[in-house]
Amino acid sequence: MGAQIDDDDEITTINVTPLVDITLVLLIIFMVTTSVIANPEGIEIDKPDAKTGQPLSKETNQVVVKCYRDGTFAIAGSDARLDEAELAAALAEAAKAPDAQGVVVCEEQAPAGSMIRVIDLMRQAGIKKYGVATERPPEPAPAAAG
Repeated sequence: MGAQIDDDDEITTINVTPLVDITLVLLIIFMVTTSVIANPEGIEIDKPDAKTGQPLSKETNQVVVKCYRDGTFAIAGSDARLDEAELAAALAEAAKAPDAQGVVVCEEQAPAGSMIRVIDLMRQAGIKKYGVATERPPEPAPAAAG
């Protein structure tokens, strides 16, 4: 008749090849995304210090507004100075994108009213998610042992 199959033997080994394959694929994915996150595109500005600040993530539908101490504004990626009317028009255009987010980056010497005005213009344009960019203060130097 036919050959008999012996099902009484136990499996005593584990094949780890699929586990290693998945681990390597995940490692490559994390390496690629980390390199993208580590190089955010930004603008140089003397921001106020905040110890509890979070890193600025680069979102695809993110508009970064820069406030200058003379009361003018700029959109990240452009050095052109804007007044309130021009900024309102630019924010209205940026708000057309789905899930638009705003980031306010003000110089430390810029009037606080400028930051409030930018946030108000973002709300009027329809940008509901926004934040204020800061930078961490420098760490104090350790005391030299003498």
